[in-house]
Amino acid sequence: MHSMKHVRVGLIGTSWWAEAMYLPALSNHPCGAITAICGRDVAKAQDVAERWKIPVVFDSAEAMLSSGQVDAVIVASSNSSHFPLAMSAIEHGLDVLCEKPLGLDSDQANQLAAAATAAGITSMTPFTYRFMPVNRQLRQCVDDGTIGRPYHMAARYYTGYARNGEYAWRFDQGEAGSGVLGDIGSHWIDLAMYLMGPIVAISAVTSTIVQRQGRPDGAAYEPCEDVAMMTATFASGAIGQLTVSAVCWEGEGFGQTHAVDIHGSGGSAYGLCDWDRVQDVRVIRAGDSGPAQAVERTAEIWRTIRTDTVHNTYRDVFRTTESMTRAWVSAAAHGQQVRPDLADGALVQRVVDAALRSARSGGAVAQVEEMS
Repeated sequence: MHSMKHVRVGLIGTSWWAEAMYLPALSNHPCGAITAICGRDVAKAQDVAERWKIPVVFDSAEAMLSSGQVDAVIVASSNSSHFPLAMSAIEHGLDVLCEKPLGLDSDQANQLAAAATAAGITSMTPFTYRFMPVNRQLRQCVDDGTIGRPYHMAARYYTGYARNGEYAWRFDQGEAGSGVLGDIGSHWIDLAMYLMGPIVAISAVTSTIVQRQGRPDGAAYEPCEDVAMMTATFASGAIGQLTVSAVCWEGEGFGQTHAVDIHGSGGSAYGLCDWDRVQDVRVIRAGDSGPAQAVERTAEIWRTIRTDTVHNTYRDVFRTTESMTRAWVSAAAHGQQVRPDLADGALVQRVVDAALRSARSGGAVAQVEEMS
């Protein structure tokens, strides 16, 4: 056990996400705090700093990374900047939490993961959904043998943010590299591997369903997929079906629903989260007659968090428990490792790349590359 230090965290990025996730998560952490911020727009960074009482505003990320005034850095800036900034942070010996995608291709992601391992830093790629209680409870059903040997899983992520047909950088091939595959598909691939272990091969069929408006600057662009269906083979021999769509009308509330079904030798487990009030795990053991019964919520997963709405659960998980950003800071304070780390992020990126290769070849199975 290393001795504990108080971690001074620098935040790169001033988007709504910085204020929805990172600033509240670290506003009351016993082992660290966000003590510096920078963004492309210095005035905006100063505004955020004032709102959250952050003592130092840097006018550039490089100035922050080389200042000696931070021990760790959160890279929450534009996608294309993730690789150079995270790499520079690692070279400065800083602990790193870097948003996905880690790079513009798997090669960059692999380089980052290798550099983080070589430097021995505490790293994280923040895949949020593996920290949600429903998914942790599903993982427990796998780990404790409730469903025996997992045979196959199906996971559906239905949301509607692509329905309106407005121009969005997320659906511009040149800006984003891929549509829903990289955006929400990456989260779903991480969740599948969290529950079922590594994916070794994948096939994908995608579609671009909604006609999009032109780019504001009038330039031509290639629109990206807004629906993807993937079939995955896990290292264990189990298989999975992953569906991600941004053209679904899911009714009221948050406009997205998540469902995960896992079947195995010992029974079946079903997770459902409607992002409004439903967040349930049900199980049926082999040999029992249905319907599947709700799993008792284990104290270690649910004890201290509100469960009246999924959104309050989400807020409490990320702002009050040892999850994601807070877990990363605690690990950094004690000189320990934490998951999902940059190696996990790089693996997800290699699976996404394989899915993109498959989709572009009409759904042929693509092998997931080993870490080069």
